[in-house]
Amino acid sequence: MTTKIKVLGIALIATLFSSKTISAKEKDPIVIKQELIIDANIDKAWQVLGPQFADAYKWASSIKHSEARDHNSFNGSSCTERGCNVKGMGDIKEKLLIYSEANHQISYQVYEGMPKMVKYASNTWTLTDLGNGKTKVEINLEMKTGGMMGSMMGGMMKKKMTKMASGVIAEFKYYVETGMPHPNKIAASK
Repeated sequence: MTTKIKVLGIALIATLFSSKTISAKEKDPIVIKQELIIDANIDKAWQVLGPQFADAYKWASSIKHSEARDHNSFNGSSCTERGCNVKGMGDIKEKLLIYSEANHQISYQVYEGMPKMVKYASNTWTLTDLGNGKTKVEINLEMKTGGMMGSMMGGMMKKKMTKMASGVIAEFKYYVETGMPHPNKIAASK
């Protein structure tokens, strides 16, 4: 009888352990998408997005300073990494994952400087030529959070990052269209 009880106990523990493992699957990433139409041709927009990748501080109010961290080329880029000082976050480091002049697309991963609860963060920008001097700009921000803090703060992070993405894309549009920083950038620089 004791052998049967031991076998049943082991089977019960194994069942509980395997169900815990299955139910602890990875949390879905936070995905934020934004898009706008720019009243400028795609080549003008691409110059700011691609070749001037390291100079985002010129137009993004959330970025106090940015600069190339190297002078290596990735598919024609002027650098492969940039460092940014971001309002409310401090210094972050980003590396290019995609740089395509032909597709007017860049993607980069923030590999250092995010809060510990953020396990992965990337952003992809895509420009689409709409003709008649108009360009669609799309951003697709993806973040994965982890741990107890990630679970608790995920909703707040999504809200904060959605607001930031909305501001950044509007400031990009303004800068491309006018060649001048958005009023938000001017105010943030003071």
